Amino acid sequence: MQNKIFNKNSCRFESSVNLKGINNPLSVIIQITRRCDLSCVFCSETERMPDATIEDLIKIKNNLKGVSRVYLSGGEPLLRNDLQDILKIFYKDFIIGLPTNALKVDKKSALFIEKYVDFVTVGLDGPRSVTNRVRGDYDGIIKGINILKSKEIPLALCAVVLSSSKKSVPYACQIADVLGAKKIKLILPILKGNALKLPKSEYLNIEEAEKLFRQIKELKKKFDWKVKITMTTWKREVEGYSILVYPNGDTYAWPVYDKKDKVLFLGNLTKESIKSIWQKYPFKLNHLNKYLGRSINIT
Repeated sequence: MQNKIFNKNSCRFESSVNLKGINNPLSVIIQITRRCDLSCVFCSETERMPDATIEDLIKIKNNLKGVSRVYLSGGEPLLRNDLQDILKIFYKDFIIGLPTNALKVDKKSALFIEKYVDFVTVGLDGPRSVTNRVRGDYDGIIKGINILKSKEIPLALCAVVLSSSKKSVPYACQIADVLGAKKIKLILPILKGNALKLPKSEYLNIEEAEKLFRQIKELKKKFDWKVKITMTTWKREVEGYSILVYPNGDTYAWPVYDKKDKVLFLGNLTKESIKSIWQKYPFKLNHLNKYLGRSINIT
């Protein structure tokens, strides 16, 4: 099954990125909680652990010198009653991205999101029946999105593509275009957590995914969608691209295909600097190319 999803033998990727003089990652994902009010069929982060403490988040922030962008992620970040305080820790020093399912977005939270967050990414996998089946509560998600839109908060959507949902991907792109999203990110599930329960038939291989993206590219041109569309497939060129910080500060490269939990331990960001962790990080080129958009499909 792994060979079907994680194709390490895809065509060789050449890059002009020069690693010399780059001492820090471009971006870091920090899980401030693992709690969530949904149970997506593809969720990889199902292992429960205590929320990150304010004290540890301050240590992490102080150890991120040189990083320009952080994602304050989950679980569902808006389940943290102290989210506004957490955002205040980071907002002056970083570009802040907030991934959310938007169910807890209300007028009050939208006010501090508008003030402290640079962009929000909301999971939406397609029309109502598809999103309800694989993620849950389409109507609640749309309600939250509309509140964010009322504050003109920059918005991106994220859709996880399964074999059973691939026919709905054009509808997801149309929804993103209608909502005025800056981008919709299409990704494939990772063999971890709830996704381990998915039938093998739900996983697109690299060739199937890239054929789908070519179709989406043609539809974007045909229907004049303005939204930027990207697709990440789990090939060799994006392995380990993300630096992921668990709520306890443990820091990993993700996804690492041959590891049981798809992560490679690098250190603990409450105890050492990101520069130190970067020196031990074996996927520097993949990280830079992914965040510069050089190893993913874009239209």
